[in-house]
Amino acid sequence: MGFQTLVVNASTGVELAFIDSGPPPSRDVYTTIIAVHGMIFTNRVFQKVMDIAPSKGVRFVALNRRPFPGSTPFTPEELNVTLTGGTGDADRDIQIEARGHEIATFAAEFIRKFKLPPLSHNGTQGGVALLGWSVGAAYPLAAIGSSPTLPKDVKQLLGSYIRSLITYEPAGLVVGLGAPSQQWTPLADTTMPANMRLPAFGQWVTAYFNHQDIVQRDLDKLSWILSSPSLVPTLYNIPIDELDDMMRLGDDAATDLPFLIAFQNQLLTSYRKAFFDADIAKAFPHMKRSFLVGSKTAAFGFAGMWAVQNDAKVNGGSVPITYKVIEGTNHFAHWDVPEFALDTFIELIG
Repeated sequence: MGFQTLVVNASTGVELAFIDSGPPPSRDVYTTIIAVHGMIFTNRVFQKVMDIAPSKGVRFVALNRRPFPGSTPFTPEELNVTLTGGTGDADRDIQIEARGHEIATFAAEFIRKFKLPPLSHNGTQGGVALLGWSVGAAYPLAAIGSSPTLPKDVKQLLGSYIRSLITYEPAGLVVGLGAPSQQWTPLADTTMPANMRLPAFGQWVTAYFNHQDIVQRDLDKLSWILSSPSLVPTLYNIPIDELDDMMRLGDDAATDLPFLIAFQNQLLTSYRKAFFDADIAKAFPHMKRSFLVGSKTAAFGFAGMWAVQNDAKVNGGSVPITYKVIEGTNHFAHWDVPEFALDTFIELIG
């Protein structure tokens, strides 16, 4: 299946590549899920979910973020700000708004081009759900958080269509809430040769982890480093030709960690606006917000969810958030148990 593209900035010609399950057969009304991939793994990581989406009565679209394959690379100026943070918050504010507008515009253009079914009057059919996985969760959050500065027609269209915002296993860094002292990943292990950190992360993050306790919300009872000896990491169950097609270990993938570190203020603002801002809630009256974690995912998934729950107690408003833990899954539920994962997405859409 090749990439299709949509222009998301008419003045610069920026495009985002995507793959699409297509509309479910014999269905005039259906919901469309637009998914954003995480670090290293491209939109192809959602292929198994896409394959079964039509049988579940949904359409599943997975885009590639810039600068991943098929989508427009960053300009030298954009790349510099992404990698270094630029000269200050003003540079970073411009960049996060641009990334958010690209996702929002993609959704609007997809709705228009493919004449997606609108949300029904009772809010239970049709419409669009935005799903961001891992690092990719930052992008739908930025789309909603930056929506006040979208063109009026785009904002109104999205406000009438978007029914769900699913935040799927981001670390605390992804939502601007930092990292706990316990956190460890190969990406940040400076004892490891720099050129080995991305490949090592790509293997480690696909493992299953036996956490001592996930009920007490105690970070010290999470398995931060060692994975389960009894469950095979997802990486080893992906055919090599498919793995080569979905896994990126070059300069494109190397943009994510510097972005997370440099853009903490902007990521925090995006997430809080998307989750808690009263004016945005009014502009997206049908949008349910949810946070999803698998019980055997890497520890950063629980740390991220607990950080959001703690933050919501202090900074949250009246907008409800659904927190869901699914039993037995790792960071790649959409590959290892795609039907279960898709059923869970559909449940969260409501």
